[in-house]
Amino acid sequence: MNGIDHLWKERFASYLKELRRYSRYIFNDHLLFVLIFGLGAAAFYYSRWVRHLEPDFPAALVMGVVLGLVLAASPVHTLLKEADQVFLIPMEMRMRPFFRKAILFSFSIQAYVLLFALAALMPMYAKVTGRGFGSFFGLLVMLFVLKIWNLLLVWYVLKLTDASVPVWDWIVRFACSAAFVFLVVKCAPVWLVGILAAVMIVLFAYFYRLAKNRTLRWDVLIEREQRRMMGFYRFANLFTDVPELKAQVKRCKWLDPLLGGIHYGQEHAYQYLFARTFLRTSQYFGLYVRLTTIGAVLLFFSHERLLALSLAVVFIYLTAFQMIPMIGYHDLKIWLRLYPVHTRLKKASFLRLLSVCLYVQTVVFAAASALNGLWMNGLLVLAAGAVFTWLLIVWYVPGKIRKT
Repeated sequence: MNGIDHLWKERFASYLKELRRYSRYIFNDHLLFVLIFGLGAAAFYYSRWVRHLEPDFPAALVMGVVLGLVLAASPVHTLLKEADQVFLIPMEMRMRPFFRKAILFSFSIQAYVLLFALAALMPMYAKVTGRGFGSFFGLLVMLFVLKIWNLLLVWYVLKLTDASVPVWDWIVRFACSAAFVFLVVKCAPVWLVGILAAVMIVLFAYFYRLAKNRTLRWDVLIEREQRRMMGFYRFANLFTDVPELKAQVKRCKWLDPLLGGIHYGQEHAYQYLFARTFLRTSQYFGLYVRLTTIGAVLLFFSHERLLALSLAVVFIYLTAFQMIPMIGYHDLKIWLRLYPVHTRLKKASFLRLLSVCLYVQTVVFAAASALNGLWMNGLLVLAAGAVFTWLLIVWYVPGKIRKT
């Protein structure tokens, strides 16, 4: 038992060390500024939106869907490693204290997310229902109980071999969690809430009996843990080099026409290299697509002119800042030194690629802002994005490159 406790403490300490190692790079001055600015703007417009809500607004439905999604997202962080499926499988029966701590650790992390989600929804709840903030702690306790129910169901389902069970499990857990929150917020009759609670208890008992005598699927647990850590490493890699990250390079033949504008010649060698790297490497192309898509969606629903301009500038800045490490992506490859070209072309080629990406992103943002009928917003976003991109390419990015 002491050995199992020591193993958990060792894994937990190693995990916290890894978080601290990269958190100091993630939460730097630039990101904190963007977060404070973004959260401040979101809180301002959210408070204005709440003030204009009518009593017939479906607050219960909104809270049910949002909190249902947060409750259904209940991964169990086991902190297992690849070698564990060789050395720890014979000790599976003695590993129960380890996995109990893993479930408790997972609950502790996700409880904070629930706390912030409920706190964000409370102004809407208080405005529409008129009950004030006095029921906050009661709702929070209810959400904690539902989170424990979700976590334990996920743990039992992980022991089952049917590949379709996890999908249906998520759908059922989301439906039950969202319905329970909806009924409580709506002040539904007690007997109706009791029926749903009984259904959830029966569901829990069914999966408990189904998984009680089954062994753990170590390969699934380890694969999920590795996927979760790779997600964290990909995020941290936006701010610093992460040696543990295994970059995915894919052949995207359908994107080859985009390279047609690059002419053949020595002076275009780095330009072709960076363009290929951008299109084939998921950590840069995928990041660019995600940021552009999220920014365009937010701009489409942003009717306030100042908010639209702020969102466009913030997302352009984030894209530029997180693509800067690409200039050193091939630095450890010795064959790059065989290029018969001057090294100053490397910086110029990277800046050219980055400027194209940011200008294209600016056009997408302007189009998204104009599609909702606000043409002046679209024109202002286009002008502001173009000027801001020029400042980044001429002043900000070259300075950051010199420091790397």
